[in-house]
Amino acid sequence: MGMGYGCNFAEVIEQETVEKFCPKEFKNLITTLDESSFAIEDVARCSSYMDFTEVGDKIKKAFYALTKAFNKKTGLSLYMGYHDTEGEGDRYDEVDGAFWAVEGMWQLTPVGKKMDKFVSRKFWVTFG
Repeated sequence: MGMGYGCNFAEVIEQETVEKFCPKEFKNLITTLDESSFAIEDVARCSSYMDFTEVGDKIKKAFYALTKAFNKKTGLSLYMGYHDTEGEGDRYDEVDGAFWAVEGMWQLTPVGKKMDKFVSRKFWVTFG
């Protein structure tokens, strides 16, 4: 089996926009991270695999409270991803490290049309 790069993309939303839509829940997540001495990158790595055992239940609860509030406010599903450009990607990748993304905008649903100005599609490659 050959090795090569595969294309990935996400509908990326800036962290400041997530905070704007759900300030209380976002602040709670950041406070919980600070108290636990974890970084937002740790949450992104865990949420990519839906395995929060590394960061614990308190952070998992704060993360899901934020995603639930975001969905209630926007109608879109919020998630985090993590990409290591140096280890798995390429210098032309549009994401590196932790990033916020949404689902529910593909083919611009009515809800997606309302959020289109806040979200941008980013591309990156993964070697494997």
